[in-house]
Parts: sequence; C-alpha cells; structure tokens
Amino acid sequence: MDIIFYGSFLLFKQGTNMIQKGLYLAILTAFSSSLSTLVMADDDYQHDGTVTYFDQTESSSDGTFKLDYRYYFSSINDNKTPYLLSGYLGQVSNIGGFYSGIGNDYDQYNISGEYVFDSKWFIKAQYSNFEADSSFENDNYGVTLGYYFNPSSSFYIEYIRSSGGYDISESSSFRKSDTEQDSITLGADTYVQFDWTEGLYLSGRYTYSDYTVDSVFNDPDISYSGGSYSDSNSTALVEADWYVTNSWSVGASYFYDFDESEYDSWLLSTDYYLPITDTMAAVFTAAKELDSDIDGFSYSIGVNGRF
Repeated sequence: MDIIFYGSFLLFKQGTNMIQKGLYLAILTAFSSSLSTLVMADDDYQHDGTVTYFDQTESSSDGTFKLDYRYYFSSINDNKTPYLLSGYLGQVSNIGGFYSGIGNDYDQYNISGEYVFDSKWFIKAQYSNFEADSSFENDNYGVTLGYYFNPSSSFYIEYIRSSGGYDISESSSFRKSDTEQDSITLGADTYVQFDWTEGLYLSGRYTYSDYTVDSVFNDPDISYSGGSYSDSNSTALVEADWYVTNSWSVGASYFYDFDESEYDSWLLSTDYYLPITDTMAAVFTAAKELDSDIDGFSYSIGVNGRF
C-alpha cells in the first residue's frame, strides 16, 4: 500500500513490490553512513534532511519512500527542546521541500519557504504538485501570514489555490473532470513547557473552502454526461502532542467535516527521535485511526541528519 502525502493527510493505495523495499533499506543505509562523517558543534544546525520509509501493517505492498530537506538561514539549537519541535521553536527564516513517489505510479513534491521579520511577523509561500498514472494532476499554490507572539506560540491565516483533475480516454469512452478550489485557514500553534516531563504541543485550525467542478463524461456505462457545479465546505483539525521526553511524544488529533455527512475521525500517534551521533538520528512513528475500516496502523522508519 502506497502512502501519498496530500496536505496534512496520508492517502493509501495499492502498488509497489518486494524489490522496492530492498531499495528503500539500501538508501537508508547509505544515507546514514554519509551523515555520520559530518561534524556539528554545540548541537546547532542549519541543514535538516530526512529519508523516511512509510507503510501500513494491514497492507500487502511495500510502502513508499519520502525525502525531506530544509535549510535554516540562522542556526537552530535542539539541545534543550523536543527534537521534532526545534525547527518551529527556532522561529527563523527557512526554505525546503519534499519529494515522494520513487518507484511508484505517482509523483508528489512540495517547495516552501518562510521569512521571519525582526518584529516576529512571518510570511510563507508554498507550491506543491501531485500526479498519478499520467491521468490525474493537481497543483497547489499557497501563502501564509502569521505572527510569533511569544517564543513558543503563533497564529496565522493561510490562503491556498488548488487546481487539478483527471483526463481518461479509452477506446469507447471519455471522462474528464477539472476542479478549482480556494481555501482560507485560520490556525494557531503553541508549546507549553512542564516542570514534569517536557511539555505539550497544541495545534488547531479551521478551514473554509469554495470549489467548482466541471466534468464531461462520454461513457456508455454512465448515464451522467457531465456538467458544472459549485459548493463549499468547512473543516476543523485539533492536535495535541505530549512530549514525555525531548525524544518521545504521544499524541491525539481530531478532524471534523462540517458538511452534510458530518464526517469525523480520531487519530492516536506516537513519535520517537533517537540520536545516534551528533549529526544523525533514527526517527520512528506509529499512528492508528480509530473507528476506521483499516484494522492495522501506519508507521514510518527514518534517518534524520542535522548539521
């Protein structure tokens, strides 16, 4: 089962084979060996790269592979904060992105950057592209304006323009659909330190979207011939991660869709960041969606390098 990174969510679909799993493990080993030769002083870093293998226990396929990299224009120190939050708590300008889809029938990449002013106002810009099976493609353009109102908290407003669709032609049928969507998100994040354990990271966001769908169907098996319609919907997402130590956290998130179906879901998760050398760490995650049709859980194994 492949895992597709689409915004804050993971989409699952069938694909890949056992040969690819060997490739993933080989790349992980090579990546970790090269990172161990780097030198970093005083736990400061400006380069942050990760190679990660994602899979799901109730899957007969071999997961997917993701590469992440981010450069910070000022040094980040992760000595006294949770390792996975040090980039956010650093509150410095940065640029980076990710790519996913090696060996699969889809490609997905994202490029994003953030500029932080001396006043602690910040602006972000992002672009992402997703393409599958040469018949579906989606582009997202986004901009975010926000403010760090203390050393561990922020609020923001985000606008994303999304456009995409599919075009399928066969010998006796033709199906085409295009979607345009505009989304506005209001969000806030904060990290609260504790005297016992490390602290609690909280995140919440509300999103309102307008979208238009134009479709044309010429298929003898489908009575609908196409048309155009517009609609809107709103969603909310709340997340909480308790950092028991700087390396280990356990968390929960709740997603709610305000449309007529009133769909909602709970997700339980845990993350562990294991430093191996001054520049290298192993990263493990596991998550389980409650009341899901999928019996198992998703997990990831990664190698992170910082210098």
